[in-house]
Amino acid sequence: MTLRAVLYDANGHDREVDLTADQPRLSDARLLWIDLDERDVDDLSVAAGALGLEREALRRLERAERRPNLLRLPERVVLSLGAVEPDDLEARRHEVDIVVGKNHVMTVHDGRLAAIDEYVTEMKEERELGRLDAAAFTAGLLDAILTVYFRQIEAIERDIDALDDVAVRSRRDSSFLSDVLAVRRRIARLRRSLAPNREALLPLERPDFELRSDLGEVWPGLLQRLERAIDAVENARELLVGSFDLYLGRSSNRTNEIMKVLTLVSSIALPGIVLAGIMGMNFKLPFFEVSSNFFVVLGAMVAMSLAILAIARWRQWI
Repeated sequence: MTLRAVLYDANGHDREVDLTADQPRLSDARLLWIDLDERDVDDLSVAAGALGLEREALRRLERAERRPNLLRLPERVVLSLGAVEPDDLEARRHEVDIVVGKNHVMTVHDGRLAAIDEYVTEMKEERELGRLDAAAFTAGLLDAILTVYFRQIEAIERDIDALDDVAVRSRRDSSFLSDVLAVRRRIARLRRSLAPNREALLPLERPDFELRSDLGEVWPGLLQRLERAIDAVENARELLVGSFDLYLGRSSNRTNEIMKVLTLVSSIALPGIVLAGIMGMNFKLPFFEVSSNFFVVLGAMVAMSLAILAIARWRQWI
């Protein structure tokens, strides 16, 4: 599906319309929503003709790659945002343009977006949707887009929890660093997609910005919700750093355990080595003439080793 147009009627007679054959009449009890999931020039021309879209707005909709911003026109506003899909592990950015005019909203994006589909599905249960003004309908769309970002953040936090378990408990952590790097890149891509949306939503709360009265009231709270999403991304980055700190702490503790074992082995072996070196010196003493003294020396070595082990145990070194 490339172009779909739905006319929401407050009387409950919602229907899809064919813009090439039908020019729906709009009123305070009707709201027209047009959605294009491809930037096809012909479909854009049909939608622009149905809405009387300005040439400047049409040129903007034909381009897919640009920074989020807000364009104010005499009869409408055009919002350009970045969106993501909830199950996309790459957190790839999708450009979304929203045209808001009197009793109509048009969305343009590349490919299907879960945020838009889910929002429209929820709105099917709303019997008086046609009474919503275009601003209120757009506010719901923006909230749905931000909700998907929160889902991505929740998925990242679950991945970080799994990394914490690996860092603390698992001994098979050969892929830990690569997994941390993958999550870090995902967080970075998510932030690069989310943070620039400030440029589009910030003007909505500036004192010099006023929507025309026929478009509806300015949408409150969206910028705060965006800021909470950005803060959640930053918090996820801090959690990831904490997972890496746990991994380093466990690695350091493992190294200390190894060094403790090696030191203890060296301490046990050292007296025997010294004693063996002394007994191996090339001196003729009566002590060396008695063969049974060999077992005495062995016993002394064992006794010193046991004594060192007892001292280490007493001092709680092992």
